[in-house]
This record gives sequence, structure tokens and C-alpha cells, in this order.
Amino acid sequence: MILDQLVMKNFGLYAGAQTITLTPPSPEKPVVLIGGLNGGGKTTFLDALQLCLFGPHARISNRGTLSYQEYLSRSIHRGASASEAAIEVAFRYTVEGREERYKLHRSWRRNGKGCTENLEVRKNGVLESTLADNWASQVEEFFPANIAHLFLFDGEQAEAYAAQEDSSALIGAAIQNLLGLDMVDRLQKDLVVYERRKRSEDKANPRNADIAAGQEALRELRGRLDGLAQERAAFRTHRMDRCQRALRDIEDAYRKAGGELYDRREEIERKWLDEVEAVREGERTLRDIAAGALPLALVQVLLASTASRDEREEESRRSRYLAEGLEERDYATLRILRNEAVDRHVVDALRDFLAMDRTERQALGDQQTVLDISTEVRSDLHGLLRGGLEDVSAETKNILGRQEAAREAVKQAQIEQDNVPETDAIAPLATERKALKREMADLESTYAAMGEDIERTKRELERWEQRLDRLIEEETKAEGARQDRARILQHSIRVRATLDAFRRSVIERHVRRIEHLVLESYQQLLRKSALVTRLSIDPATMSLTLFGRDGNVLSAERLSAGERQLLAIALLWGLAKASGRPLPTAIDTPLGRLDSGHRMHLVERYLPFASHQVLLLSTDEEISGEYLERLSPWIGRTYQLSYDDEAGETQIRAGYFKAREAA
Repeated sequence: MILDQLVMKNFGLYAGAQTITLTPPSPEKPVVLIGGLNGGGKTTFLDALQLCLFGPHARISNRGTLSYQEYLSRSIHRGASASEAAIEVAFRYTVEGREERYKLHRSWRRNGKGCTENLEVRKNGVLESTLADNWASQVEEFFPANIAHLFLFDGEQAEAYAAQEDSSALIGAAIQNLLGLDMVDRLQKDLVVYERRKRSEDKANPRNADIAAGQEALRELRGRLDGLAQERAAFRTHRMDRCQRALRDIEDAYRKAGGELYDRREEIERKWLDEVEAVREGERTLRDIAAGALPLALVQVLLASTASRDEREEESRRSRYLAEGLEERDYATLRILRNEAVDRHVVDALRDFLAMDRTERQALGDQQTVLDISTEVRSDLHGLLRGGLEDVSAETKNILGRQEAAREAVKQAQIEQDNVPETDAIAPLATERKALKREMADLESTYAAMGEDIERTKRELERWEQRLDRLIEEETKAEGARQDRARILQHSIRVRATLDAFRRSVIERHVRRIEHLVLESYQQLLRKSALVTRLSIDPATMSLTLFGRDGNVLSAERLSAGERQLLAIALLWGLAKASGRPLPTAIDTPLGRLDSGHRMHLVERYLPFASHQVLLLSTDEEISGEYLERLSPWIGRTYQLSYDDEAGETQIRAGYFKAREAA
């Protein structure tokens, strides 16, 4: 199994959507190093993995005695504007040589009663609702929840496993889960239940007066329960069904009489008034347009002729003004030419041309001016001819079209309003309909009360049955079992004894392998390789015993704090190896309170080889300096959990602590 990606949205300290890629870039670099200060979200990171995978069965750090729903509600980021959070985990799992890709999306939303949770499972990109419905059992195939603590753990808290009591519990639980002995325990419990049931079978001749009284009370209660059920059924048939049929009939009559329109009469009237107002508004708009340039569209040809006439008159005015000054200029020009002794023929030709030009201009300037349009009027006239009239005409057509549609809507609204029945016509049906609805509500209330009475009687019956069961069991124990029942019980006891022997045999056979794996792991981690030469696990108590170089028992209390932590990690490492499952390992605060020598052994001998994928959540004072340098060849990805104290939230950023931060 390989974890590819984790997405946290408004979970714990993580505000917004925070995404982190966990895929090792190569098998030679299995370590993903995640740095974070204390209180910066490292434990929340582990909780997110477990919560998304295991849901209510996850071993979460700060859940305590909280219910699952209350924990979900409290885990929503306090600064989030939305009242919801989500976690998404993408991973790969290989089955029979075929790699399958999964994506889990677990989200929850806070509501008045707690939280509403939703789980989506995608397999190879396809949404699988069946997988989501049965994920609690399906996840056991990938990552069994009962051995998750062997792979996802806090390095500092792991030290407690070195204590005698805690190590026994850890080893016992691990062996129980690894070897599937929970099935044996379940079978033994089922046999105990079976024996208890067989002992309570002899009820034929109760000799106890309390049993007889209990049986009489049960008969009375059952009779009362039957009577209540029959009464409720008759009430349903003869009263509720009849009232319901009458209500359906009156509803049909009310609908046929136009009751639905009557109920909507205010809405229909408002609609009619709105449509009428729309027509009036259209008329006002048309009047405003008609008061403007629209009438000129009728004389557009005359406007064009006027513009042409104005252009000619304007040219005539320009010619008239120009002609007045040309005569003096022409005489001055000819005088200069004569003084300069220019050829007489040239001067005469120029004189004739200038005289003819003045004559033409004078003739053009003598034309009659009729319009004499001002500059402002001329600008308005040209604006109308260049498109103003066309725009007004187009707008008018558009408004007329809307007016037609509005008038049609008024007609339809009027028809609908005319179809609304009068109050006098509909009132009797409405009154009868209202009375039947009230009667039906009363009947339903009575029917529900009858149901509550039946439920109370059932609960009382259950209490008597439980009491009678206890009495019969006591009587059966006092009476003794018959021969055939004794034989069954005898065989059941033998089977349970056989299961006990089988359990002990399985444990004894596998505990030696676990001893070897744990010892091998411990010796690999210890700085003093000869400190522990042998260890043994008692198959009965699961207690762990260490032996020193002299062959004598070595008490765990004689070990240093670092050696005890290494022992705890060796226990987890050895048990993880014994599981035979290729699962990723995630360790929070991996170096804990270890001294430099033990830290170096852990960095060099455990962290790179703990699994094919190792997630390390370290503070700035743990994996740094030389430890970081020694671990670097195996590091594939680095991240930093950056906590903003003012905002109260953590952001995931690429890259590890800078050298001065991790000093």
C-alpha cells in the first residue's frame, strides 16, 4: 500500500484546503520528512490519516470520552466561515499483481443535532457507492484498524510500551489481531451464549410461583396487545379511511369548482394588475417617443431634400462672400503682372479667366436663399438623416412588439381572473374541506396516540419477558439439566477447552518468531549491541522478559529512557514485520528524548528501513544537523507545517526547516 496524497479542509489547525503529496519519488527514497513545531499540527496530521481511513474506529489522539459526532463537530477549524470540514486520502494497493487506485473523501457538516457525515470512495476514478457503504469491513483488507497502531504512532508516547504492563497489552493485542485469534474468542463467546440458551430451555414444568405469575402476566399483556392492535386497525379502516375518502371527494369537487384558482386569487389579481401596468407603461413610452423625432420619420424624403437644398444655399453664401473680395485681389494681381512686364497675352488670358470666374461665382451667389438654416438646426437635421430616425423607428417597433405581447398577457390574465369562482360559490366546499382536514388531523393524532399505547405495552411486555427469562434461568440452574442437555453442554465445554488449547498452541508456535523479530530489531537499534542478548514472551501473560549478556534477567526499569524508547520502537517494528503486510509507516516525534547516540542509530538503522514508505513528523530540534545529513539519501520529499499564531491556523509548505531554524 502506498499513500499518494492527503487533503485536509478546515480540519483542526488546518484552515482552508491543505494538500500534501506523499508518494515517494523512488523506492530508494522512501522517507517523506514533515517538519513542524510543537502544537503546529503534527498530531492532527496523523489523526487525519486515521480518521479518513477508519472513521468511528480510528484511534484519535484527543478524542477521549467524546462521542464520534461530538468529536467531528469539535474538529472543524474554529476560524472557518463554513460549518463543514473534509479529509481526502488517495492511495494505491496491489492485488494479485494488479495495482488499484483508491480515493477516500470523508466530509462532515455541523447541524443542529451534531454532525452529518458523508463518505465517498472512488476506485480507479469511478465512484463506488457499495465500497463506501461497506468501507468499515473493506478497509480491513488494505489496512486493518486493529494493527494500525503498529504503523501510525507517536514516538514519545511509544516509550510507554516498554513498561511491563503496557508491553504485555501491546504484544497481546498484536498477537491476537495478527493471528486472527479474535475469531477463536468470538467462537468461544458464541458457545457460551449457546450454553446459556440450552440451560434455559426447560420451561415445561415451572415449579416457581413467580414463573407462573410471570407467564400469566405475559398472557394478559399479549391479549391486551392483540386487542389494541385490532382496535387500531378497525379505527384505521372504519374512521380514517372513510374520512380520507370523503376528503379526496371534497378535494376533487373543490378542484373542479375552481378551488385552486380561488386559493390563488390574490396572486392572479396581482398578475393582472402587473400586466395592465406594463401596457400603460408601454403607452407612456410610446407617447414620449411620439412627442420627439418619431413623426419626422413620415417626411424623411422631405428632410433629405431640405438637407440638399441647405447644402446648395450654403455654397451660394460662400460664393457671394468670396466674390466680394476676389475682384480687388484680381486687379492687384494683374497690376503686379503688368509692372513686372509679363507678356501681354498671358496677362490678357489671366484677366479673362479671372473675370469669368468672378462672373460664375457672382451668379451662384445671386441665387435666392429660402431656408437660411442655423448651424444647430443643420446639425440636428444631419444627425436625424445619419441614423437617428432609423434608431427611433427601430425602438418604436420593438416597443410596439412588447406592447402587443403585454396586451395579450393582459387578456390571458383577465381570462384567468374571470375563471376565479365567486366566494359565495366556493365557500360551502371550502368550509366542508376545512372541516374534513381538521377531522383528519384529529383522527391521525388519535391514531398516533393508539400507536404509542401499543409501543408502551410492547415495552412492558419486553420487560416481563426479560424478567421471566431471568426467572427461568435461575429455575433451570436450580433444577439442573436433563441428560441430553447435559451431554450437549458437556460437548460445548470440551469444544471451548479445545479452542483454549488451540489458542495456546498457535500463540506458542508464533511467539518464538515474534521474539526473534523484536530482538533483531532491538539489537539493530541499540548503541550497546550486547546489552540485550535474548528476550522471551510468556504465551500466557504476554509479558516481555529481557536477558543481559550474563544470561540474567534484565529489568526494563534498569534501561535508560532512550533504551526504553528504542525497546518500544523495536516492539512496534518487530510486530509490524510479523504482520507481513507492506503498509506505510507514519511516526510523530520519532527521536523523542533519545540521546545523540541512540538518535543516530534510529536515524541510520530504523527510519530509512521502517517501511517502503515512511512519513516522519519532526520538530525543528529532532531531525536536523548531522541527523538530517545522514537521513538525506533516503528523503524523497520535504514539507513544513507553518503555524501562524495570530491567525491560529497551519499552512503546509514545501521544504524543510532552514538550517538556522533547525539548529
